[in-house]
Amino acid sequence: ASAYIIAAALAPKRDEVELAQTLRALSPSATPNPRLIAVADALLGRDGRMIAAIEAIGRGADAFEGIPFELKIEA
Repeated sequence: ASAYIIAAALAPKRDEVELAQTLRALSPSATPNPRLIAVADALLGRDGRMIAAIEAIGRGADAFEGIPFELKIEA
């Protein structure tokens, strides 16, 4: 959510949908927190457009953890 919110705040004329689609293209697993988006939408005066844009891109792809490992420094 923070990347989307900061981008929207720094580029107030940028289209919310285009911004959300760019976020999805750059990070398929991104799933912005809807509550944070709603707060930012209100504070930035986006009239629900940020909320609608994030709803339109839906939940991001599941991201699974890798298998933890240890790489010893000393032989």
